[in-house]
Amino acid sequence: MASDIGARLDTSSGLAIAAVEVFKLKLPYRAAVSFKTVRQSVGEYVILRLGLDNGLEGISESVCRPEQSGEDATLLAHQLETYFKPRLLGADPLGHLALLAELEAIRDCHSAKSLIDIALWDLRGKVFGQPVWRLLGGTNPEPIPLTWIAHGNTREAQVAEAKRAAEERGFKGLKMKTWRRSPEDVVMVGATRAAVGAERMIYIDCNGSYTESEARTILPAVQEHNVSFIEEPCKFLDPFRGVALAAALPIAVLGDQCCPTLTDVNTLLRMNAVGAVSVKLRRTGISQSLKIIALCEAAGIPVVIGTDSESRIGAFPRMHLRAAIPHLAPWPTETHFFLKLTGDAFAGDFDFADGCISLSDTPGLGAAIDRRKLEQYAF
Repeated sequence: MASDIGARLDTSSGLAIAAVEVFKLKLPYRAAVSFKTVRQSVGEYVILRLGLDNGLEGISESVCRPEQSGEDATLLAHQLETYFKPRLLGADPLGHLALLAELEAIRDCHSAKSLIDIALWDLRGKVFGQPVWRLLGGTNPEPIPLTWIAHGNTREAQVAEAKRAAEERGFKGLKMKTWRRSPEDVVMVGATRAAVGAERMIYIDCNGSYTESEARTILPAVQEHNVSFIEEPCKFLDPFRGVALAAALPIAVLGDQCCPTLTDVNTLLRMNAVGAVSVKLRRTGISQSLKIIALCEAAGIPVVIGTDSESRIGAFPRMHLRAAIPHLAPWPTETHFFLKLTGDAFAGDFDFADGCISLSDTPGLGAAIDRRKLEQYAF
């Protein structure tokens, strides 16, 4: 393998990846967070670092929640170290697309490939001395509005959490979890609207909990509360049932779990099975997300940048993508989880105020690794 790496060092750009480091972290939450399938007080994360001999580095981060992705941090780290590190060492970091194509020799491993893609974008920005938002075509980005996701188990807890996020932290969007499969969900949404006023964007996430008959009879009532999207109301083995439900609901269906790849999104758009798409960088990185966004723009379909429970390190690539692409502008970005963590391994400047994140001209994505914190949270 050493000879193979040596043969690749003569790259067209004169640069070569000299170091590939993978770190596993456990980041504690301020309070236990309830998802549909799991309740957690700590989250597992993987950080990838790609380094050049000149000291420049590209970094990226992914949450690891096997109940949602099938991967824990140990498995994801194993994939990166075993399957991809040998292919990355000595590779030209500016031969981005060719390198990603080469990595497709390994099937699946979408989180690992997305980490590599994001780290390469970060590295590219540092090589050229430009922020990624500018490399993506952005100009003078405005502060990026964020959405808060309320994870409370009761109606009262969710409404109170949403109200605090809007009033105390200025979040522009609110996503409410509607898991009860009853009119109680509609009551909760109405109480949230009453608590935060008419200006805040509100949408709901059913996480596929509803049966089709429940969705048809209960969910239309949220329309009176000015709800923008209904995310993943049901899980369908037959996609044509999803088409029928999307046509029956008065609010656009936001596809999330059903939209893991560019191919899936293309199929659902052609079928009119979704009226909006959630892009998650853990699944599609930046490069594949750009293709999904362009496809949705051509179809006239809104795109929301969804959360992957990212820390401040993971927040930056989502902000750069949102800042650069005009089609994303109407909708706040779901990045919020950094406020639910007690700490992370982030180093750098993080400008969060009044429910928005502002970006600078810092080359790359703007995040660096705090080695002291890295050691604190590593396992």
